[in-house]
Amino acid sequence: MRTLIRGVAAATVDDLLGDLERTDILIVDHLIARIAPDIEAEADEVIDGSGMIAIPGMVDTHRHTWQTALRGILADGNIPDYLRGIRLQMAPRYRAEDMYAGNYVGALDAINSGVTTLVDYCHNILDPDCAHAAVGGLRDAGIRALYAHGLTPILTNTWGESRGGSRSGGDPADLDTRAKLAREIRDAYFSSDDQLLRFGIAPQELAIAPVDEVAREFRLARELDARITIHANQVMVRQLFKDVEVLHRSGLLADDLLLVHCTFNTPQEWELLDGSGVTVSVCAETEMQMGMGYPAIHETTRHTGGPSLGIDCVSGNSGDMISHSRLVLQASRYRADEPGYQEWRAPQEMAWTTRDALRWATINGARAAGVDHLVGSLTPGKHADIVLVDMRGISQAGWNRQDPTGAVISQANAGCVDTVLIDGRVVKRHGILTDVDSSAAVRLLDDSHDRLYEEMHRHGGFIPQPPIDIPLYRERA
Repeated sequence: MRTLIRGVAAATVDDLLGDLERTDILIVDHLIARIAPDIEAEADEVIDGSGMIAIPGMVDTHRHTWQTALRGILADGNIPDYLRGIRLQMAPRYRAEDMYAGNYVGALDAINSGVTTLVDYCHNILDPDCAHAAVGGLRDAGIRALYAHGLTPILTNTWGESRGGSRSGGDPADLDTRAKLAREIRDAYFSSDDQLLRFGIAPQELAIAPVDEVAREFRLARELDARITIHANQVMVRQLFKDVEVLHRSGLLADDLLLVHCTFNTPQEWELLDGSGVTVSVCAETEMQMGMGYPAIHETTRHTGGPSLGIDCVSGNSGDMISHSRLVLQASRYRADEPGYQEWRAPQEMAWTTRDALRWATINGARAAGVDHLVGSLTPGKHADIVLVDMRGISQAGWNRQDPTGAVISQANAGCVDTVLIDGRVVKRHGILTDVDSSAAVRLLDDSHDRLYEEMHRHGGFIPQPPIDIPLYRERA
């Protein structure tokens, strides 16, 4: 199969190619074969790219996709609300059908918004059927994904107990049972690297599980050759857990590890990440909304290979990665300028650029997901995960043709995503998902939404009163 995209501007995120005002892109089977103006080649399909900008498919390095049916329920919520409402009230009410609907429609939402690779932090595995259903949802949506299989025993180890990383009161659910399911899921769906889905592990959070138990889960992940992702230092409480320091002392920091948030890392912990190969997902909308601190773009840039971006919870915010990138960029610019404001000095230099923001959303994300050798830039030889952003609308008219990167980050949004290719296959064309019955998908999710809300109201509402005690937040409750 040969596909030719003609006359498109391109923000390649390739240091050699850079930004191109007008070019063609030739795709042969699932690979980018050539990028150059006026390519003379036979093609099975020609896509008119005039008035559009080609960017690499974006990478969301942290999303709880299973929460899609609860979209917006936490729009005005903070972390204690999230823990009480989502983790303690709603999560245990999920069936396998709800997990499937959330992951399937959530992955379609990602594709629709130009996200072609997703790190699915699936930490709501109540039983084996839930795990199988979650993977099935990703698979049927056709997205490239790292499925991070959650090891938290949802019904027995909760934030309502919050053991706080103590070594006493071990995990009440047998790790051998959870390990058996993890192996079963890996063997059933992830037997080959030549596929869109890859296998990962999301260990229990150090704030609620004993360190020794978490270390055993890390060892299991590495035995299974699974990438690891875990929330780290995202809560500001008196008893800071210093997750990075604990992982370092246990010998667990390595280049297969993706940490999420790190908003409350100590300076010493950031230094521990120097040269470790560890990557960090910054989830700015969630972090700034929920009282999880300021997005650590500066620190992650200084001490790791660079930040990636995660949408995190669509139960609180949208899945629009372009708009998210712009928010993170502007927030980071403000933070860099703020010290000068304190001394009445006007900024003289731009600390962060749109080029930085696009890298966060593409090649850095691909590196964090372990697939930067395959995707993340429009580089000949890489897999053809490509997004065409339509700049012909009234709200984009007059865009700067000489700066495609700046145009996308500063002027576009998810609604501008016209065409999406994953592995060389067109999965969205002219603004419409292909080979998908979108109406049926919406009905599927609506059915799940309605049942979950009925269950929620039968059991006292989103946050039943009086609120469940959360030891970590007792003084703030």
